[in-house]
Amino acid sequence: MRAGSNKPKLIFMKARVVSDGIVTPGQLQTIALSHLPPRAPLKVFIEPPPTTPECGEKYFCDPAPTSPAPGTPPYKSSGKGRALLTFVMPQSYFVETDFFKPEKGFVQNFANGQAVHIDVQGVSRTKKAKRVGFGFGRAVVQLPPS
Repeated sequence: MRAGSNKPKLIFMKARVVSDGIVTPGQLQTIALSHLPPRAPLKVFIEPPPTTPECGEKYFCDPAPTSPAPGTPPYKSSGKGRALLTFVMPQSYFVETDFFKPEKGFVQNFANGQAVHIDVQGVSRTKKAKRVGFGFGRAVVQLPPS
């Protein structure tokens, strides 16, 4: 803690997200993470970048949350701030059409060749510090052949 203050020190960390660069909706994906807060529970989201026409110009797109693949442990970083996570790539994301009513909108499926961001965030706290880590990696959606 800082002298004369009851607030813990706030530390921001820029996480590194590494993937193979290709994600397939409905399939297992594995990413490697580093530079995260130690022993922090993590959240992973897939979001279309704001350069997507419906996400930046006309509407707002919600990030699609992910969950650990069946049989894998919950998302958590190691004592060194690293993690190897496996999740099922979501099929779609939600597009908000009214800024004042976020529940209004439609579900949009990921398109073949669409660029996406893999967002990661984690927070760990001790008595002396609160560490916040966040970062993103880029990937391209590849739909399975029909």
